[in-house]
Amino acid sequence: MANIGLKRIYFWLVGPDGQVIKDADKGLSTDGVYVVDTNPGNGNLGTRTANITGLSGTPAKIPGNDTIVDVSNPPSAPSVAIDANAINFVVKQKLLGRVETNVKGAYTDGTTLPDAGLIIESTSPTSGKSIFYGFGRGKVTEASQNIQTNTDTAETREDDNLVFTSLGFSGFPGEAAIAVADSSVSGFTKSAYFDMCAPGQTLVTSTLDKSVANISASK
Repeated sequence: MANIGLKRIYFWLVGPDGQVIKDADKGLSTDGVYVVDTNPGNGNLGTRTANITGLSGTPAKIPGNDTIVDVSNPPSAPSVAIDANAINFVVKQKLLGRVETNVKGAYTDGTTLPDAGLIIESTSPTSGKSIFYGFGRGKVTEASQNIQTNTDTAETREDDNLVFTSLGFSGFPGEAAIAVADSSVSGFTKSAYFDMCAPGQTLVTSTLDKSVANISASK
């Protein structure tokens, strides 16, 4: 879908029952879904890019009688390369499955990667309304961290770079890997979309949207 900009991204952890983990310690927040906002007091400085690849599978030509008679339609296998200015440190460690040591604030790799979910919110260039890309289940990894020196004329920054690899999600028809949405479509509600992508969440309800400064979700 055509879109303009990157409003925000949302993360959550998924429990064994497929529901969002609504706990500030075991999950990412008491509402289940965590907003990567631009508030440095929350340890966040917003997201620069969320590059989605693999939205379609690679079609294979089907030959017959010396010609091409059909094309296969394999399932998609999306992944998202995320470049954020800063993501809350503890939230990032939880997404990566790292566990805190006996030294507070120090983390090591855990034995398994937790299931996580992701929603990316952009804006339609025609309606000005939100466009959503939702992934109900996947894994978050971090490949590298390039630490560089400051110079006498410049401050060198290194972003938080994560990769989200989407998996089939039982909450989507056919256990698809992604659900895209255009909020300008008649009958769309943000709360219903969030409930589908992140079952059990309470960040966005029919009466309150806590992701946008506690304004009514209907607006």
